[in-house]
Order: sequence, then C-alpha cells, then structure tokens
Amino acid sequence: MTPAKATLPAQHDHDTADAPPFPPALMRRIGFLLSMTKGGGEAVCMRALEPLGLHVKQFGLLTVLATEGPLSQQRLGEWTRHDRSTMVTLIDSLEEQGWVLRERNPDDRRAYLLKLTSQGRRIQARAEKVMLSAEDEWLRSLNPREREQLLALLSKVAVDIGRPPSGRV
Repeated sequence: MTPAKATLPAQHDHDTADAPPFPPALMRRIGFLLSMTKGGGEAVCMRALEPLGLHVKQFGLLTVLATEGPLSQQRLGEWTRHDRSTMVTLIDSLEEQGWVLRERNPDDRRAYLLKLTSQGRRIQARAEKVMLSAEDEWLRSLNPREREQLLALLSKVAVDIGRPPSGRV
C-alpha cells in the first residue's frame, strides 16, 4: 500500500478574481495604505518624468527653488527631509544638467546658495505640467473635493510629524 499524496485544494479563477487587491487585515492599517499609495504614485510620477531625465526627488528640489528663490543646500535639505549625502548627490546631478548653480552666499562666505538657471526654470515648468497629469492618473478614483480633503489631511499629518515629540525641545 502506498501512502496517499498530499494535494492542495484546487485554486479557482473566481477565487482570485473576487479577492481584494491587498490582504484585508492590512487594508485597515494606515501605514500600509500610505506605503502602497506612495509606491504606486511614485511609480506613476517616475514614468511621467523619465522623458525629461528627472527623478521625483529632483523635481521636488527644482520646485522648491523655483517657488522659494535661492536657498542654502542645508536649508533645502532640511525642508525636503533629505540627508546631507543625498543632497550632495541630488544637487551635483542638477548642476551637471545645467539646471542649478551653486553660488557663494554673500551673507556667509562659508556657505553656498542654490539657484535655478534659466534652463532649470524651463525644465521645472515642463515637469510641473507632466506631474499634474501624473497626479490626475494617480488620483483618478478621487473627485476634486476628495483630493482637497486628502491634501488637507496629509498636510496636517506631515506638519505634525515634522514637530519634535512632546516634552522635548
């Protein structure tokens, strides 16, 4: 007598077709959902920016410089939450493309100010249009009112996370 082979139950196509896109237990976890939407949104935006030769992090830096004017590399890194080595790499790449200039800060000769070149302004303006379309694709399941709500809620959490924990200075 030979032992019976263990077999797994057959998978039916309707089982996977009816399955939720993510494990139900994780669909109730905010961190998981934020991670999934960040990853998905970043992928959409990266595909959109690729023809311009830009990374989403570079786009962010160009946008801050375009809207806030010349800034020190340290201030820009603090504001965008990039560590020093990441900032050096990002700024080096933007400078190599001719989009950003490092100039001595007239108020502090030890520091540099970062400013956009005319090419940098043009690529940022083009990328801004591309990103608006990418966001439309990414957030297509939300109506304009829901998008505003999402923006308001995420802004509130982001600002709060940027504060030091209670009781610490």
